[in-house]
Amino acid sequence: MSVQKLRSSTIFAVIVVCVAVFTDIFLYGLVVPMLPFALADRVGLSEADIQHWNSILLATYGAAIMLGSLLFGWMGDQTRTKQLPFLLGVGVVGGATVLFSLTTSLPLIVLARVLQGCSTAIVFTIGFSLLLDTVGDRHIGRAIGFTSMSLSIGIFAGPIVGGFVYDLAGYFAVFIPAFVLVVLEFLLRVLLITPTHNPGLKHALIHDDQRPLVPDTGSDGARQSPRPPAVVTLMRTPRFLVAMLGMFMLNSFMTTFEAVLPVYLPEVFRYRSTQIAIVFLSNTLPMICSPLGGSMVDHMGPFWPAVLGFGLITPSIMLLSLIRVPSTLTSVLLRLFLFLFGCGVSVAMPAMMTEITLSKDAMEEGDPGIFGDRGACSQAWGLSNAAFAGGTLVGPLYAGYVREAAGWTTMSLSLGAFSGLMVVLVIVFTPRRRPGVVQTTRIPA
Repeated sequence: MSVQKLRSSTIFAVIVVCVAVFTDIFLYGLVVPMLPFALADRVGLSEADIQHWNSILLATYGAAIMLGSLLFGWMGDQTRTKQLPFLLGVGVVGGATVLFSLTTSLPLIVLARVLQGCSTAIVFTIGFSLLLDTVGDRHIGRAIGFTSMSLSIGIFAGPIVGGFVYDLAGYFAVFIPAFVLVVLEFLLRVLLITPTHNPGLKHALIHDDQRPLVPDTGSDGARQSPRPPAVVTLMRTPRFLVAMLGMFMLNSFMTTFEAVLPVYLPEVFRYRSTQIAIVFLSNTLPMICSPLGGSMVDHMGPFWPAVLGFGLITPSIMLLSLIRVPSTLTSVLLRLFLFLFGCGVSVAMPAMMTEITLSKDAMEEGDPGIFGDRGACSQAWGLSNAAFAGGTLVGPLYAGYVREAAGWTTMSLSLGAFSGLMVVLVIVFTPRRRPGVVQTTRIPA
């Protein structure tokens, strides 16, 4: 294989996007364990203000992802090639890393978190739509499975590496692996040859067989009406909304555990930070098998993997309500339930991400030109990523409030009920057919 073919190959595109996902999430998590110390030692905040600003920085990151996803999703559909906006993401995350490493100003740290959120938005909108352009619908499930695996590894590795390096070598040493990854990511994105987006070609081919021999020019002006924006059209489609809600729910569940378990486990089991990290391995390790879940989606379509995934998540979260007293049995059950949860996510995540694309494609095939000449691939991913980011904001807030107000049992049962609701919605609105057979319903205006 020539160098040119390798740079434009599907395998290389998957590698580049997986590295981009890992790097972005890794860099976000890298500063999590040392951020409270940085706010105290470098910025000079009092101990009473650290929790407040730490929460604000998390919310700022989530808000930047939500808004940035919509902006960069629209931008991705307007460009002829996604190479330039994809490269822009490296500059954004590089700038955020420089700010974090050098600044002692609180406003600049907030700006750094905003830039990290924008970078995540670029990776999950431009990067994923670029991946679809290269891979195509046939193997999108497996490709998304690999990116889900990269996401899980980044979520787990970032805080561990950051905490270990900070304790061992200090603040500035933490950013050495960060800059190495940014440089590697820049080189890979430069080397990648992205497909050229040819506006209107797909729709022109679709219309060729339907074009009348004698065009009807008398009533064109009366029949043609301005189409609503692609974002509005997507949001009016129940199938697409269910896929978005699935992404929102999955991230809500994951961030709920990140926010609640580090507080709850020391209260019940007297666990220290290292033991808590080991507990998190129980639900993180199964997510490494996401490519297998993606292969299931490619062979069966999203319906059954989504039902299976949320069907595993529902009882695993509800059964966590049993973890109330310290014992060997409850310690083993805790890890077992979290393991089942991780297995459910590794199947449901590729299914919901693939369904985002398939539901958008179904709308285009059912009504050619519905999104205009440029399509709406990046905007579909932008909405999906905005929903995913919404889980970052809502999950921890909901779980923390319910646990304090009504207790651990109520929190676990209610979260499991939400997962059970997703099973019902998937059954009602997600087609059971394999990818390639399209079906869609749109809510009337």
